[in-house]
Amino acid sequence: MYKIEHANIGQLTTLRIGGSAEQLFYPSTPEELIGLVVELQDRSIPWSILGGGSNLLISSKGVAGAVISTAALNWVTRVSPDAVLVGAGAKMPKLAGQMAQWGLSGTEFMEGIPGTIGGAVIMNAGAHSQTTSNILEKVTIFDTQKAQVLTFTASQFNFGYRSSNIDPQRYIVLEAKFRLSDGMPDQVQDKMKQYRRQRAATQPKGFSSGCIFRNPSSATPAGKLIDEMGLKGQKVGGVEVSIIHANFIMNTAGASSQQICSLIDKIQSKAWNTRGIWLQPEVWGMGEFEEEEKIIWLHPELRSKSNAQILAS
Repeated sequence: MYKIEHANIGQLTTLRIGGSAEQLFYPSTPEELIGLVVELQDRSIPWSILGGGSNLLISSKGVAGAVISTAALNWVTRVSPDAVLVGAGAKMPKLAGQMAQWGLSGTEFMEGIPGTIGGAVIMNAGAHSQTTSNILEKVTIFDTQKAQVLTFTASQFNFGYRSSNIDPQRYIVLEAKFRLSDGMPDQVQDKMKQYRRQRAATQPKGFSSGCIFRNPSSATPAGKLIDEMGLKGQKVGGVEVSIIHANFIMNTAGASSQQICSLIDKIQSKAWNTRGIWLQPEVWGMGEFEEEEKIIWLHPELRSKSNAQILAS
């Protein structure tokens, strides 16, 4: 395990926004990660887990305490003809590519998603009408309150649209087991190429967190709603609503967390005031946010800048 003092972790996210962490750790095994978390908790040092850095907004004021990267926990092991064990830090495209080589189908939707398996499990990441929970069989986690390693079946989690009941402030995903189906390598790779072309044709290139909002329960997807409200190209400082896909906010010029939160707030306010629709961020927060930034994670009916409570981790 190695450590970096005063690391600029904002640059480790796909948004490229945010300040520094006091300490950044890279454990090389689950045992090192567990031992580190236990030590930090014993010393009352706050800690946060950093996966692939997608769907993550780091405060420009930085992050207190320790940030723990799962980058080295990236193994992919075939344990039976149709099942694999995958470390929490493995990138989703890496898993999809490996499964294509092995002729296993089920992870094609992960092609092009820049997150890790740990984040995919917690957020039930998905694309092309497929989700992580569709292929998930078991999850091994570390319960930081009980200091125990536990294994759960997928049926024990309340998976929903881009959500689960796995509390990332208590549980750390260490490993996931996926059950897949047989497929011809060429056919699996062809489907991945199709998804790659579709993504390239419909999503902007550059620094973003991916889709900034979850699709609301209404029939109108978030991107279409934002477009209908005339907000494509809307800017605040160095961030801009993409003109290619309105559910992407792009960091075009060294933006701050204050600027992106301000733009998110403007979009949310217009959607709520004109359509009565709450656009819930898909992006999570990490660090020391100002009160006016925190409100983007609050439903409009609960917003109060004097007592806002951040709902992200």
